[in-house]
Amino acid sequence: MEQIIIILSTLIMSSGLFIFFVAKGGFNKKYLYTDNLSLALVSLVLIFILYYSIPMPFWLLVPFISGFIVLGLFILLFFYRFFRNPNRDIPGGKNDIVSGADGRVIYIKELEANQIPVSIKKLRIANVSEITKTDILKQPCYLIGVAMTLFDVHMNRALIDGRITLVKHTDGTAIGLNTPKSTIENERNTIVIEREDGLVAGMVQIAARWVDRCIVSSGVGEEVKRGQVIGKIRWGSQLDMIIPRNCEILVREGEQVYAGSTIIAKNLGDLKE
Repeated sequence: MEQIIIILSTLIMSSGLFIFFVAKGGFNKKYLYTDNLSLALVSLVLIFILYYSIPMPFWLLVPFISGFIVLGLFILLFFYRFFRNPNRDIPGGKNDIVSGADGRVIYIKELEANQIPVSIKKLRIANVSEITKTDILKQPCYLIGVAMTLFDVHMNRALIDGRITLVKHTDGTAIGLNTPKSTIENERNTIVIEREDGLVAGMVQIAARWVDRCIVSSGVGEEVKRGQVIGKIRWGSQLDMIIPRNCEILVREGEQVYAGSTIIAKNLGDLKE
């Protein structure tokens, strides 16, 4: 009977953690069937080792020691997932535009020529005015927002081949996204990449609560390859991508994308006015 209680309580504790982060943290539901089960299995092995090797009151083992084991392994799993930088095979060809971040697509907006882009987090709106100092808004654009969770890889990658023409840092706070003023006061970086044939793509890293800082590891004038790591956001948040309207969008809102390995759009050539 005690063994059944251990199994059920461990599964409940592990699943409870993942259900919470799926509901409140935007985690992909697949983690309920992958990482959750792996966490529960490893936790059960450790708990049963203690159960059979060290005499102790059952009420101490469950829920206190077993809960500590589940939580501790969950934290270790988080650090593993957060700090990893896996090798990525970059698919497609020259005119395929890849995602700059791992995460979930939260919106795809159309911007007209000379319109100041907006970044929408939790339905709040923030001007990203620094991007208007480039040529990127001399033609209609798409604005694609990707929200990163704590389990996503946090390396940001170049959308296209080209030369970096702008890296602009804007100091700010790191208040929670549930605060309306967060989207106009939080720290951000704007990066613009321009290809020789005139194709221009922009990226805006936007920080959130608990974010240490936004980091750009490449500088102005540097030539970068599509899918190359050019920065990261410690502890996550959001990446906005700005691409010309003469592109076919290949992703949908709500879709999980991966930096460098998910093709988000295809450039179709000269933009017809």
